[in-house]
Amino acid sequence: MKLLIRLSFITLLLLQGISASESLIEDDIDGKIKEKKGIRTLLHTHQKEWEEAYNLKVIFSYMGFSQYETISKTKATGDRIDFLAHYTLGEQFSLGMLLEQQWQIGEHGSTSFAKEIGAINRLAPGFSDTGAYIRELWGEYRKDAFTLRAGIINSNSFIDHSFYNSYANFFMSHASSSHSYGQVPMSSLGVGIKYTQPDYYINTVFSDATGRLEDAVHDIREKDLDPYNGFEVGYTPGKDIYFINVWRKKNKKGEINYGTYLSFNKYIDPQNKVFAKLGVSKNSKTQNRFSFGWGHDNLLSSKDLFLAAFSSSQDPETDKYQNSYEFIYVYKLGYGMDVSADLQIIQDPIDTGDHWAVVPGIRFKVVF
Repeated sequence: MKLLIRLSFITLLLLQGISASESLIEDDIDGKIKEKKGIRTLLHTHQKEWEEAYNLKVIFSYMGFSQYETISKTKATGDRIDFLAHYTLGEQFSLGMLLEQQWQIGEHGSTSFAKEIGAINRLAPGFSDTGAYIRELWGEYRKDAFTLRAGIINSNSFIDHSFYNSYANFFMSHASSSHSYGQVPMSSLGVGIKYTQPDYYINTVFSDATGRLEDAVHDIREKDLDPYNGFEVGYTPGKDIYFINVWRKKNKKGEINYGTYLSFNKYIDPQNKVFAKLGVSKNSKTQNRFSFGWGHDNLLSSKDLFLAAFSSSQDPETDKYQNSYEFIYVYKLGYGMDVSADLQIIQDPIDTGDHWAVVPGIRFKVVF
């Protein structure tokens, strides 16, 4: 009921809009700005005025999701709201802020749901009762091909530029998206650097992987950091992307996690794209992983997207591989909204006694 009330309220705010599919939208400030392009809502006039008068972009987004495991009859439901502000100072400097609040509706959040049904990877974007928190707050300097960003950053803005690398817009599972390959911190105090040319790019990031600002400040005071650093080189002929990434992360216990992964992303035509990824790591939650998938725009209409993927992940405790399959159909309702029907099939869940887990799910998202 709480979820339905929030959905009803948000729908009343919307007026009109069309959201175009973008295979490279990511779950950060840059991605939300890209996603907002072309969407007209009740707030559009005010947003345009703020942007023209003050060089200020203001964006709100909402996402709700629900999943049900059919064999164990376990369910999980949650939602989250984001508020984004992006201020431009001339052509070279900008400031970005992203506030987020999550809710867990029922017994399980995204992490406990995955553990309950024996999945190595989370099956949905993160949701739990977090309270409002600052997810990104940074300053950025751009000069020609060079970009420097510092503050509370999303390391995924610099690391992992695979197709369909957004569980808010594309695949829901972390097994099908790319975030878990290098344990990329989604909110951390750090510095990211980009150097971009038409046919290649070189990116790096250095951060404290602690996920909250107050914890990161405490780490600095106590000199007890949880450092993460990643380095990525990509080759980008035309609309294709091929890259290699190496990363290293040290936790407060002194344990060092490290690894590398390769990503191959092929643009076949405006409707079809394919990808394949291979990750190898040491001392991380997922030891090795391989995945490949396919995306098809305009499957049944000009407003839809169909995605399919296979992933195999190795459990470091048992060395056994867990295979998962995901199929998701995304339909753009207009008015800045889209709805997704998702099906995930997991082979050999951990510690459940079952051979399979079958998880249908639904996701509703709106940007305004």
